[in-house]
Amino acid sequence: MKKIGSVNCLAGAILRVDLSSGRISREPTAPYAERTLGGRGINSLIMVQEIPAGTRWNDPANLLCFGVGSLVGTMAPGANRVDISSVNVFSGGKGSANVGGFWGPELKHAGFDNIILSGKSEKPVYLWVCDGKAELRDASHLWGKTVTETEKILRETLGDKDIEIALIGPAGENRVRGSAVMIDTAKAAGGSGVGCVMGDKKLKAIVVRGHLPIAVADPDNFMRIVDRTLKQCAEEPNVPAMRKSLSNFYSDPEFEGWDTIMVVRNGQDEHWPREKRIELMNNETGCPTFRAGMRACYNCPTGCMSFMKVYKGPFEGHLGEGFWVNTIMGHSCRMDISTPDTVVYSWLLNNDLGLDTDYVASGLAWVFELYEKGLITKEDTGGLELRWGDGMAFIEMMKKLAYREDIGNLLADGMIEAAHKIGGNAEYYLAHMNGQPSIEPFRACKGWGLAVATSPVAGRHLRGSSIGTRRFGPRPRPMSIPVDPLAFEDQAKICHWQGRSKELEDNLGLCNYVGTWSGGNFMTIADFADFIRYGLGLEVTEEDLMEHYAPVGRNLEKAFNSLLTDMDRKDDMPPVRFRREPIASGPHKGHRASDEGYGKMLDAFYGYWGWDVETGLQTRSCLERLGLDDVARKLANRERLIEK
Repeated sequence: MKKIGSVNCLAGAILRVDLSSGRISREPTAPYAERTLGGRGINSLIMVQEIPAGTRWNDPANLLCFGVGSLVGTMAPGANRVDISSVNVFSGGKGSANVGGFWGPELKHAGFDNIILSGKSEKPVYLWVCDGKAELRDASHLWGKTVTETEKILRETLGDKDIEIALIGPAGENRVRGSAVMIDTAKAAGGSGVGCVMGDKKLKAIVVRGHLPIAVADPDNFMRIVDRTLKQCAEEPNVPAMRKSLSNFYSDPEFEGWDTIMVVRNGQDEHWPREKRIELMNNETGCPTFRAGMRACYNCPTGCMSFMKVYKGPFEGHLGEGFWVNTIMGHSCRMDISTPDTVVYSWLLNNDLGLDTDYVASGLAWVFELYEKGLITKEDTGGLELRWGDGMAFIEMMKKLAYREDIGNLLADGMIEAAHKIGGNAEYYLAHMNGQPSIEPFRACKGWGLAVATSPVAGRHLRGSSIGTRRFGPRPRPMSIPVDPLAFEDQAKICHWQGRSKELEDNLGLCNYVGTWSGGNFMTIADFADFIRYGLGLEVTEEDLMEHYAPVGRNLEKAFNSLLTDMDRKDDMPPVRFRREPIASGPHKGHRASDEGYGKMLDAFYGYWGWDVETGLQTRSCLERLGLDDVARKLANRERLIEK
């Protein structure tokens, strides 16, 4: 195993906090980073090593892990990302959410690369971390406050405008499954219910402030790579559009994204009428007119986050950061809402309540369809009529969910659990992957669907999804074999490549939009290798990264799923509805996620990763090749390892 010679790029310590006893300790980061590079990889390794089989998300033995990427805090462009991992509240396996902003760099400057939280506090607390020290403080006065209210109180109380805060809103406090951890009031670590776990542990916030330096192994050569990648950024034609917000592409009603990644009315179709696209996103009266400015995360040379201000309608005066492609995917198309001010406000409210927006959009769209089909009534909804396109009803249902009112109390404990109680064929209409509601498309772009279906954290698209090879995959693009996004053939190859690059980005803390995924995407794997070489002081090649470190990260997550659940090949297939019902209208009418087509993609996908094709489980030869012999022994003891 290659060694990190000194604490370069890293803060050097992992902070351990036992919320049950209040005990706080620290340990060196380097041994974990040598195996995984850092970030999510360290979180995954600790979880595999320390969380016992049978642990549930709300057990004290469950860990809540914050991991800052190893390049975060340096001058590497876009190095600001944080991974938050825990037992997934939906699948019972690996949970992970990723977020940018300024919190991660501040934690590194405060002296820590990771925070590992165990146990449960008896009363609400927040964690204060500053320059190598940490303490738990009472948060009773913050409990019940929204995200913006909490941030305001903490900043006023601590009297330091430069503190950075990761926190939960009312949804997390109320243990709503689909709760997020919020950073900078609007950057959400959504997915896997990490906010729900944080609320269960009675941890309201982690406040950090740091002044400690971060060193790199070879400053001159490191800055040479910084200059090179910034030049690549300046020459990348996608960057100017990113600076106007990635969602701005959708001002064009003919933009390809409208007919490739949009699911309409909870899956009844994947084509949204042209007139609704125009109403929502036109540049005269639509959502772009609410954009008051753009913001960037720490050390990002592109910037892609809209700051929105509602200037008309019933929500006039509301403002805040946040309007994204997922807003259009979820709060618009899935709910069939085309009223611009309502969509913008619903997104701002979603963040203030601390909800995962994808969970809200998918779960509530499902509830609207159940109402349409008569499976639930006004008696269940507290008197609300749920009609497609009714933004006010959507907003009221969001509040009911966050505060567990009426049917919101049932939904808060999980949509799949609610489906079982509602009965009938309610579960058929719920688009979910291993229990986690999903806004994702599966029928048109097959590579997108394959990556979502095989995601180790229960169906999220940032684990290798693609829409062909024009804006995805290795450079130069397209790949030597152009991939038709509508065909089943060759999708596994690009998803495997993109999945590995994402592992590296999350371990290094690089935003995938400046990395290798569609967006600014001006970096390459060669750039990653150079940043590691001159930053961490670790001699690596592109092959080392793609054939060793990236597979280590993915295999740790898959192993965790095998250790805590019975998931296998059957759980890597799309929701049944998308396999049975084809797209109803539009240019991709008739496309569906056929069992045969997805089966062939899975065969190829498992082969690329070195897993058993028949079961989807890991093999001993795969794990031992990666130096994960200890993981192989754990899986063998649970009879979840294929001996070949």
